[in-house]
Formats: sequence, structure tokens, C-alpha cells
Amino acid sequence: MITKKIRSVFSVKNKSFLTPHLIRVVFEMNEDQVKLLACVQSGYNNKLFIPSVEKGSEPIIRTYTNRKVDLKNRELTIDFVAHGENGPASAWALKANPGDILEIGMKESTKPLVPDADFYLFVGDSTALPVICSIVEQLPSYVTAKIILEVHDKKDELILCSAADVSVEWLHNSHPEKGSLLADLTRRVEFPSGILKEYIYIAAEYTTVHQLRNYFKTYLNWDPQGIYACSYWRAGQAENR
Repeated sequence: MITKKIRSVFSVKNKSFLTPHLIRVVFEMNEDQVKLLACVQSGYNNKLFIPSVEKGSEPIIRTYTNRKVDLKNRELTIDFVAHGENGPASAWALKANPGDILEIGMKESTKPLVPDADFYLFVGDSTALPVICSIVEQLPSYVTAKIILEVHDKKDELILCSAADVSVEWLHNSHPEKGSLLADLTRRVEFPSGILKEYIYIAAEYTTVHQLRNYFKTYLNWDPQGIYACSYWRAGQAENR
């Protein structure tokens, strides 16, 4: 099947701080963009083409999440982790104002963000908040989910909306680049008995993802089809979220 790629320039409608370290930017869509995004799902990745500060240079490309694609209200929402101006995406979001423009690339997809399961375990740091929140919003009422999220501090916690039976555990870490608490806590999770199908979704810093992938696949001999593990960034390297 050929996947259609979409690339268009969007205009900022409004910007707000959801928490001290999470910026929400809402882009408005014109009629043509509504048609282009008709088969683009909330929660899937996009490519941001951030203008370079150096005149004449190519845009800086970063991968983010379509937090919400709202065709009815003609809005595309993207959440940015605010960590100062040391990363191009964070710097752009901090300075963004209504009327500013940004080129965004996406792909059409009809594939669900996660496969069907009876119990889900979601593990992520602040960079995974947008995608995990989007997935959880789309879960049906008859499933159960355990969510472990690591953010800067108490003020960065969010209310997660879902029809599913969801429990959320928050970890606070003001220096994630120096190490995460996610791996240790996740290894202590007890999966409910009598569950027919379980699925694990992990998105965080490279070392944490590597540790947890090895733990589930090697130590617990977990079915590879029952786990998704993706590193969104790596300590000491350029940000990608």
C-alpha cells in the first residue's frame, strides 16, 4: 500500500502553557488542509521544518506528535516540551505567536496506534506525554491501563482523559539528562491475573528504553509482538522532541 505524504505550511492560532514545561501550540487549517489531513490520525508522528537562525540555511527537521487533528474545528494541535532555547523546537515554541507559520509534514495512516489488548502498560517521560495522552484518550471503556510518567515536578502533572479504567503514577525528576527513575519502577509493576492479552508501550530516553526492552524481551521472554519501545532522545545528544 502506498502511503501518502503530506507537507503544508500552517499558521499558529494560539499558544498556551499546559504546565511550566509543556507548551501547546494550536495551528489553524484552511479548507485545503482539512482535506489533506482527512486521513491523518491524532497521535501519529509528524515532521517539523523549523527555520534555521542562519540565513540561507536549510530548515532543521524534528519529529513530533500530532496531539490532536480536529477536522471539525479546523485545528492541528502539537505539544512541545519546554526546555529553554538549547533545542530548535523548544526555542521555536517559546517564541511562537499567533500568525507565525511553520511547515509540517505528515503521513496518512489508518493503522491503530496500539493493537487490541485487555491490559496496557504505558511508560514514558515528558517527551512521550503527547503520544501517550493521545493513545489513552482513544482507548475503549472495556480495557485497563497502567500508566507511569516521569515529569519535571508536581506542577507538570496532567489530567489524562480516557473511557478506559486507567491508573496513573507520576515520577518527578528535575534532571532527566542525569538518569531516569522509570526503569526501576517499571520492573516492579505487577500485571493483573486472568488477562488474555497484554501490551507494553515504552517511549523515553535511550538508556531507559534499552534497559526496559532488554528486561521484558530477555529476562521475561516477552512476546516481541506485545511490546513497543522507542527512544525519543539520548542524553548528551541533540534533542529530537
